[in-house]
Amino acid sequence: MPRRPSPKNKNKDAMSFDFIPFAEIDGFAVAALLVIYFLAFFIRGIIGFGSAMPAVLGSAWILPPHDAVLIALLTSVFAQVQLLPQGFRDANWKITKPLVAGAILSVAIGVWIFAALEAAWLTIALGLILSAAVMIDIGRLTQHMSKILRLDRFAVAFSLASIAGLMAGIAGAGSNYFLSVYIRWAAPEPRVFRATNILVSGAMTLWRCCVTLIAGLLSIKLAVESLLVMPAVYAGAWAGRIMSERLSAERYFGLFRWLLLAAAVALIWKGVTALD
Repeated sequence: MPRRPSPKNKNKDAMSFDFIPFAEIDGFAVAALLVIYFLAFFIRGIIGFGSAMPAVLGSAWILPPHDAVLIALLTSVFAQVQLLPQGFRDANWKITKPLVAGAILSVAIGVWIFAALEAAWLTIALGLILSAAVMIDIGRLTQHMSKILRLDRFAVAFSLASIAGLMAGIAGAGSNYFLSVYIRWAAPEPRVFRATNILVSGAMTLWRCCVTLIAGLLSIKLAVESLLVMPAVYAGAWAGRIMSERLSAERYFGLFRWLLLAAAVALIWKGVTALD
């Protein structure tokens, strides 16, 4: 079962300092968690995005699924805050506004669903949502849809962001697969594309963190555990940037997609077996 505070003791547990980080798992599991985060951000360092999905998929095998998503959320906040000035400076604000507006309500709904799901059902939901996101990317569905849809319409950007926000609220990952094609179309210049991605994903992450905090799902314990993971995050991102000069990102990402799909399908099976 997830280590979420019960409704009666929610505030007491959230403010309690009487805990040992990762007390529920052994040293080998903690080491495995650090390796997962190193590899997740190593991948991000190479291809520029994509750390949340492997972080959630990997850590859900070690931690309760709610904790896996929440620690991934907090590490993303810690990692992205330092990038926001670049986003504010260089982003395309014309497309950022409808994307952020579309995500506001859907993120809140997604977080509500996330909190309501029991551990086994959340595990299944994570596997299904992340499998769908990867298959959409493998099949290039969003690229095909972009040839049919009027991407210059506000309603299209708003709808894509709403879907992405719902996915982010529930699973904590996968939203970039819906938004990247639209952002690349609207902001093709590499500097602006990167900055707009940073600003949109940063805004969604910070809003998700606020909603999650208001819902009473975060605690001092989870924050400390996330901080303890950060050295692996920074080390992985640094190593990925170094290796990006030697590896073909597109070729590497092709294999990465299939590994993510296999991990997501396996997570569905894990959740189904936990229902018995």
